[in-house]
Amino acid sequence: MNLYTLHYSCTLDASVEDVCAFHTDTHNLPLITPPSIKVNIVKMENDSVILDIKKFGITTRWEMALEKNCPHSIVDVMIKGPFASFRHERRFIAEDENRTRMEETITLAPPIPFLGRLFFWFVKRDMDAMFAYRHTMTQAHFHFENQAKHL
Repeated sequence: MNLYTLHYSCTLDASVEDVCAFHTDTHNLPLITPPSIKVNIVKMENDSVILDIKKFGITTRWEMALEKNCPHSIVDVMIKGPFASFRHERRFIAEDENRTRMEETITLAPPIPFLGRLFFWFVKRDMDAMFAYRHTMTQAHFHFENQAKHL
């Protein structure tokens, strides 16, 4: 199985505790999901989640195992879904008391091995746009939260 890896990083004006708490709260998922993607949480438990994700007019079901090691990391591992393999790791690194670098690594394998490079090219373009949106919205959330604290 050929694995492909993507890396994304951003800096957030919040503590590692606040950033990890934000990413473990499923109510925040709609805030950081691009409008072109519809996410429905079918079932949520402490260590797993089942999601229906609608994109390009197609709905796929994702069953994910969750490993929460707050405030240091969160890892989502696909148990069932549209990829042969999919792992999303978020690491939270304190730059100072109220500033956190979030580093994300996606490791995936396409569902059809012989389409690997072509599939990855498409997925990478899509993921680059999605994570740019997610990071912008997460940064905006903490920016507005910090402004509200100072009012």
